[in-house]
Amino acid sequence: MPDSKQDGTTSGETVIPVIDLSNTDESAVLQQLAAACAKTGSFQVINHGVSDSVISDYQHQHLSFFNLPHFPSKALLYRFAGNSRGYLDHDFTKQRRDWKECLDIGMPGSRDWSLKDDDICNSCLDGYNYFPNERELPGFRSASIKYFEAMEDLAQRIAVLMIKSLGLETSVTDGMDGTENDLLSMLKEEHSSALRMNHYPPRCENMDAEEAATKGGEKLEYFGFHPHTDSGWLTILLQDPECLTHQVFRPGSDEKWVTVRPAPQSFTILTGDMFMLWSNKSFISAWPRVLTDPVKHRYSTQFCYNPGYKTMITPCKPLVDADGAKYVSCAYGYFRAVKAAGDLADLGVEINVRDYEVGSDSEHPEKQKRFLQNADLTEPFNVQNYRKWIQSNEKDTTLFHYK
Repeated sequence: MPDSKQDGTTSGETVIPVIDLSNTDESAVLQQLAAACAKTGSFQVINHGVSDSVISDYQHQHLSFFNLPHFPSKALLYRFAGNSRGYLDHDFTKQRRDWKECLDIGMPGSRDWSLKDDDICNSCLDGYNYFPNERELPGFRSASIKYFEAMEDLAQRIAVLMIKSLGLETSVTDGMDGTENDLLSMLKEEHSSALRMNHYPPRCENMDAEEAATKGGEKLEYFGFHPHTDSGWLTILLQDPECLTHQVFRPGSDEKWVTVRPAPQSFTILTGDMFMLWSNKSFISAWPRVLTDPVKHRYSTQFCYNPGYKTMITPCKPLVDADGAKYVSCAYGYFRAVKAAGDLADLGVEINVRDYEVGSDSEHPEKQKRFLQNADLTEPFNVQNYRKWIQSNEKDTTLFHYK
């Protein structure tokens, strides 16, 4: 795991390659992509086909939302223990609070945006979407949905290229667990993707003093977003070109954090944990973080292309045949539920792809079996109902309820 210290040695010139998706030489594109995903798990794309108007309309609404008064406008949209979507200004990453405010929306349970957001058919593991009042912010919902749908299409296109870059056919199945489902079809038809709108305010005056203090011998440090990996398949990040505080970790003998300098009209792509597992570690999850800036505001958006809640992610069989399985199967619904519980409340519980490595002594693979036997993935989970189960090391067979 990379060192997260914010000091002068962590910055550097970007090593994040820029890949032109309009390049007709697909073999060159795949070669670039494979190298990037194996080295840092990150790259940029240009000529991606997403309309300038879709992006600009969305960005206008994004900025307008964060300019709304906190009370009552944002406060009415707060997420809570029984609904992981909505507004937040007290997020946790690996049990550490991030210095940011966000609005999370995601694919509705019905997969039908024409329904009212609180329609019972829209119930799913992450809960319901909360949008600002149309009278207060006209056009926000429609612009956000158009952008979401554009990201769906781009994510699927990039997923195809990522699979091809491994030398695999795009019709490959995830068959190590005995299924014969086409992976790309499952992603397209069942994905549980989420869109997060971010605002990172400048550092507060008291942060420097607090960082000089220690907590239990550990130096306190503030981040806009602490070092982490994304849990899904891939993430599409719309960067802020005016505030360059987004960094990714470059592993290796010359390991360091490098600042991403976004190319004009580009998106930054980050490989997620589920793709790392499925690729049998041929590709690695990106390790990003966001620093705090003393004077600038940062606005960005991440679209997380996530598998369906019911999807079982297993190492791809052709890659297993070549190298042997490096991971056991992961139930994405369980992985997401534990991640969300840690985000919503500081429960002292973490989960990441390392818990599924062959030979790991983690309890998560065993716990997910009981989860799958009892959980209803069409109902929003509730952190408080899961607190005892998540924190307990006992093999509790109590039924899980999302209420």
